[in-house]
Amino acid sequence: MEITQKFILNILDPIKHTVNEASLAIMDVYESEHFNTEIKSDGSPVTEADKRANDIITESLRKITPDIPVVSEETYDPEEPSPNKPYWLVDPLDGTKGFINKDGNFTVNIALIQNKMPIFGIIEAPTSSKVWVGSFFDDMTSEEEARGALRIVMSKNHQTDIDKKFLELLTSKNIEYNLVAKGSSLNLCALADNEADIYPRFGPTSEWDIAAGHAILKHSGGSITDFNGDKIFYGKKNFENPSLILKGKSIL
Repeated sequence: MEITQKFILNILDPIKHTVNEASLAIMDVYESEHFNTEIKSDGSPVTEADKRANDIITESLRKITPDIPVVSEETYDPEEPSPNKPYWLVDPLDGTKGFINKDGNFTVNIALIQNKMPIFGIIEAPTSSKVWVGSFFDDMTSEEEARGALRIVMSKNHQTDIDKKFLELLTSKNIEYNLVAKGSSLNLCALADNEADIYPRFGPTSEWDIAAGHAILKHSGGSITDFNGDKIFYGKKNFENPSLILKGKSIL
C-alpha cells in the first residue's frame, strides 16, 4: 500500500477529530482533583489520561484505516519488529511529567510512517486546543537566516548536565542566545512556528516522541539530523533515537 497526498487529505478531518477527542479525554483527567499515576518498567510515568487517550486513538485509527497497523507507546511490544508496510506511530500523551506537574506542556501525537520516514504528522496541545499538521508531500523552503541572538529551545522537564555544558560553551564563545522553554513535542512545534532556531537534543528519545513533529517541522522547512548531519530513519530497534539536532528554517 502506497500512501498518497490524496489519501492523506481524505482522512485528515477524521484524524483531526481523533486528536481532539483524545485531548478532551486528557483534559477531563487533567482538571480532576485526583488521578492515578503508575511507573512503567522503563521508569517513566503513565496516568489514566495516557490510557484513555491511547484507547481513543487506537480504536479510531483502526476504524479510519483498518489496513494500517498501529504502533503506540503504551501498547507496543519491544520484541516485535516495526511493520514492513505503512503504520501509525502514536504517542497518546507526550509530556506526562508536564501533565503531572500541571504546567501545560503536553501533547497528543500521531504520525504515519512509510519507507522508514514520517510522511504525515499531527499534534494537538490539549490545554490550548492548538493543532499542528504537516506532511512530506509539500514542504516549504525559505532563504531566511537567523537574526540577532540564537533562539535555543530546550525542555522544561528534561534539561540535563550536557544541556547546561552546551550553553556554557556558547557563552565561552561569546555566542548570544535566548532560551525558549518548552516541553514535550511543543519543542518541535516552536521550531515549526519560527519561535526558535535550534533544538539540540543530547538525551535519548523514542521515535514516537518526534515522528509527528518531524513531519510538521519538515513541512515548515526545518530538518532533523543526528550529530553527524545524517538523516534519521524510523523502525529502529526498540524505536530508539540517537542524539539529535533539530533546526528551524531560519538557520538552514
